[in-house]
Amino acid sequence: MGRVQDAFVAGRGAQTPGRAEGGAAPSAFDRGVAWAREVLLPAIEQANAELGAHGVQFRVDTNLDPRSTGHAHVDFWIAPTGEQSGGSPHGLRHSINVREGRDVWLYRHGDAGQLLGTVDEMNAEACETLLARAAGDYARTAG
Repeated sequence: MGRVQDAFVAGRGAQTPGRAEGGAAPSAFDRGVAWAREVLLPAIEQANAELGAHGVQFRVDTNLDPRSTGHAHVDFWIAPTGEQSGGSPHGLRHSINVREGRDVWLYRHGDAGQLLGTVDEMNAEACETLLARAAGDYARTAG
């Protein structure tokens, strides 16, 4: 992570209840949010840097607010960028849910949910593999 993102994540952690030094352990929801912010979202940013020259990027819709859902939730899909978007299709939406602050699930339209592994197993490399699969699927279907 870059210094700006490190500072941001550290700041978030400082204001999250239960994360103060000597406080209670982070909740399952907070563990899922931390994984999304520290592993998945940076992997998507890196993928976007690689895809930029091809006129597409991953779009992201996050729900990391414990007041609205019981688990960390990140949706992503590929879409053409700016002036490239005229009539080009958007890719299949991928929904990532971190259940119990531990298990990372993938849901795609028309497919049953798939357990990808734990937050410890789903490191940056595993996320890159997931995103590469999505990019390949998009390229095959969008032409």
